[in-house]
Amino acid sequence: MASSSVVLRCPSCRTLNRVPADKLMSGPLCGACKTGLRFPSAPVNATAASFDREANDWPGTLLVEFWSTTCGYCRMVEPVVNDIARWKAGRLKVLKVDVQSELPLAQRFQAMATPTFIVLRNGQSLARIDGAPKEKIDLVRWVDQFL
Repeated sequence: MASSSVVLRCPSCRTLNRVPADKLMSGPLCGACKTGLRFPSAPVNATAASFDREANDWPGTLLVEFWSTTCGYCRMVEPVVNDIARWKAGRLKVLKVDVQSELPLAQRFQAMATPTFIVLRNGQSLARIDGAPKEKIDLVRWVDQFL
């Protein structure tokens, strides 16, 4: 069941704001300081230095993809991951971690295969897929069950 509102953190005053889902695309403002509320509509590249901040600043569900530039399956699912980030903007944040340049972060999450997808909420891992799904739509359906 789809949520009728999402919670966004103000980048200025850090207040959590509940925004009706149908108002997300109309430029919502923070109720406390009137700063424009932003949410990613494309995957965000995360590093060991930025991962915890990116994850903790997002009050909702995260999809983390551990990928590699040399992985053919990663290139195959990249358009789907980009679409998921755009379609679920405001309800889901997508983080991408390049395992070749961020090996300690990949080891922290035990991402030994690429791609590896992990769904997180409140810092807790809800589910994971190691390797590419058989069909691209399977990834979309898998993510939808956590929203």
